[in-house]
Amino acid sequence: MTRASRRTAPQAPQPPRRPASGPAEAPGRPGWRDRPLVVTVVPALVALAAGLWDLGGPPPWRDEAATVSAAGRTLPQLAHLLQSVDAVHGLYYALAHVVADLSGTAEVALRMPSVVAGALAAAGTGALGRALGSPRAGLYGGVLLALMPIFSRYVQEARPYPMAAAAAVGVTLLFLRLRRSPTSGVLAAYAAALTVLAYLNLFAFLVAGAHGVTLILSRGPLLRWACAATPALAAVAPLAWLGSRQSAQVGWIPRPEAADVGRLAVQLSGDLGGATGPGVAPLTWALAIFGLASAAVAGVRRARAGRGVEEPATRHAERSCAADSAPLAGGHGALVRLTLPWLLVPALVLLTVSWTLHPVYVFRYVFCCVPAAALLAGAGLAALPPGLAAAVLAAWLGLSVPGQLATRGPDGRQDDPRPVMALLAAEARPGDGVLFVPAKVRKYAVVYPSVFGRLDDVALARSPERDGSFPGREVGPRALAARLDGLRTLWVVGHTGKNAMPARRRALVDRSFAPAGRWTFRGLFVAHYLPRSRPAP
Repeated sequence: MTRASRRTAPQAPQPPRRPASGPAEAPGRPGWRDRPLVVTVVPALVALAAGLWDLGGPPPWRDEAATVSAAGRTLPQLAHLLQSVDAVHGLYYALAHVVADLSGTAEVALRMPSVVAGALAAAGTGALGRALGSPRAGLYGGVLLALMPIFSRYVQEARPYPMAAAAAVGVTLLFLRLRRSPTSGVLAAYAAALTVLAYLNLFAFLVAGAHGVTLILSRGPLLRWACAATPALAAVAPLAWLGSRQSAQVGWIPRPEAADVGRLAVQLSGDLGGATGPGVAPLTWALAIFGLASAAVAGVRRARAGRGVEEPATRHAERSCAADSAPLAGGHGALVRLTLPWLLVPALVLLTVSWTLHPVYVFRYVFCCVPAAALLAGAGLAALPPGLAAAVLAAWLGLSVPGQLATRGPDGRQDDPRPVMALLAAEARPGDGVLFVPAKVRKYAVVYPSVFGRLDDVALARSPERDGSFPGREVGPRALAARLDGLRTLWVVGHTGKNAMPARRRALVDRSFAPAGRWTFRGLFVAHYLPRSRPAP
């Protein structure tokens, strides 16, 4: 072969150099923070430790009292209850019933499933980052989620919302699997998971709509997704119908105001949104915005590199292949397309419905969107150099401490019944009368039987278990007047705020009793009455 022929010999085609998926995803051997076990196990352990920290410290509030009341009933009594109220929580109450049979109805026992669900949600957040091609974003996002004060607030209570958050993360993992490999088994698993998610929290089904928006943004297979989402919607329809017939139970929800939107932004980004101030929220949003900017820059660089090295035919072939693998190989860009709709769509839908039709927005109904904010902020941390990321994470942890302490304190819930119980245990005598205002405060009698079991519930006609309700059935004015006669003392326990004693009932009490003291605590009050014939001490 001559020298000229050697110069003109064709070279073997070289594959185009694939650009990095983001600033933090350096090529080469993955570091310890990118290993699958680290990405999932570390967030789970952090969430478990945070959930177990002073698990019995936060006082049980009125919604947890409903869980205790429901979990302690027999299955027929529970079915009777769900016919009239809280049908949307039926699956959770059934699970709580099993826990109560095994471990009792103590606060820690009933809260443990929520702690476990929180650990699963944090682990799943890490797995999401890895599935999206950004394992470090998953690791940081899972740790941030585990240590968010708002996350601890709900993980440390016996209610279904942490389970709904874990289910939302699991459904989203299946959504990514559906895009990559839409087999009949994956479609069926996604539909079943969506159904379970809705039965844990009906409004969490809006996450499916967020998945649809993700497919639109990424030009994904909408028809495949619809084939799985439609059967799930059909399975959820009976629950939605039954819940609409019990809409009176959400009649207390006010129409959202501008302050509620600001509080939503704070809570979605990890803090409590109350007296503790914004806490971690500004830094979380800053990290999320930085993650968005990093994804945009990486996308521009990837597009320019692709135009410079790819032949048209090669671009066409890789574009066809990417249609099936985009969610798993898109790095920060795919993460943004997934998390932004997940973060925004459910909240915007509930707010819009609340402003235009009927108020239905309460933050706990969109708590399942918090992992999206954590993952987006984790992408921002992953885009920083490792040393700077560690420093920012340390600052974030410092800002979270006030919220973590507040959510475990006496002001961490809407009610604080413990001072009420301490007062009654010290001052009330066996045989004293007790009157609940309104009747649903009677739920606390199940939580504190040692206190209320000594007192005479003067207004109760039929127990909550027999009545298929939480407050039970109360007697009429004549029967109540007869029961009040001869009492040596009466205690009135009620909610503060707008729940005042009805005028007719107040007249009955004032006719026979004179006020002897009133104490107000967080969310609750106690009033002491003595017979008018007996002077108050």
